[in-house]
Amino acid sequence: MFASCAYLVQATAGPIPSSRCASNRLVSSSTSNFSPRPRRQHSFRIKFRCEKIFISFDVHRTWLCTYNGSISVSATAKNSPQPLPEHGKGPVVLNLPTMLTLLRVAAVPCITILFYMQGAWVAPACSAIFILAAITDWADGYLARKLELVSSFGAFLDPVADKLMVATALVLMCTRPPPDVNAALISIPATIIIGREITMSAIREWAAAASGKARAAVAVNSYGKIKTAAQLVALSVLLGARDGCGWIRMTGASEIWLINSGLLCLWLSAGLASISLWIYLVGVMKFMS
Repeated sequence: MFASCAYLVQATAGPIPSSRCASNRLVSSSTSNFSPRPRRQHSFRIKFRCEKIFISFDVHRTWLCTYNGSISVSATAKNSPQPLPEHGKGPVVLNLPTMLTLLRVAAVPCITILFYMQGAWVAPACSAIFILAAITDWADGYLARKLELVSSFGAFLDPVADKLMVATALVLMCTRPPPDVNAALISIPATIIIGREITMSAIREWAAAASGKARAAVAVNSYGKIKTAAQLVALSVLLGARDGCGWIRMTGASEIWLINSGLLCLWLSAGLASISLWIYLVGVMKFMS
């Protein structure tokens, strides 16, 4: 956007007979006292900040051959939108919630390496690491809101850490299920859960580039929250039962009950994952062409 204006400044030492012409320039009614003066031009630029844009003025001042020191000044205001630096840009600051999330990411290779080791302590260690990761999943979000430490980096990293932990545990359990458990009872719900997470990632990526109503359609619902809780319980139990439940003094019928409870939670999680995915799809389909 451009705007231009012309100003006339006059310095006088006494009365000046003059008349105003159509160009708004003061001219002398008598040319007898007209004395030509050398034409000089001066240019300068003024910049100031206006909230979220820079506005610059290119001012050209011209000294004309005028009567008794009349000065004609022309100014052109040029509105050149240039984005200001946004708040929060710069190096990522590692606060407490973000560090907890990073610990959850670091637990992924640890639990993968431990899972294939031998020893009575391996299954309890894997289960303990997964439970601690599940606790940090709740703690980092709570602390970020409570201490007002919410950051864009933390918001990006938190769901990534969750999906890495869950997908890793599901794949590990498919390769080595608990004793007397058919691998299909774990691989089928694992496929449903992982497939749902991949599909939801694509839907949320599309919704982020769409309108505000599309983003609202993929907000977390109650089915998703219950699904997350069920799969965390299921994987904690099944990881600890990799070699049986003798380390917690559970054998026979009690051991079977515990493992079946873990399988039931896993299938419940897969069912809720399918329901929540269907709800999200119905919500966003009306915004797709």
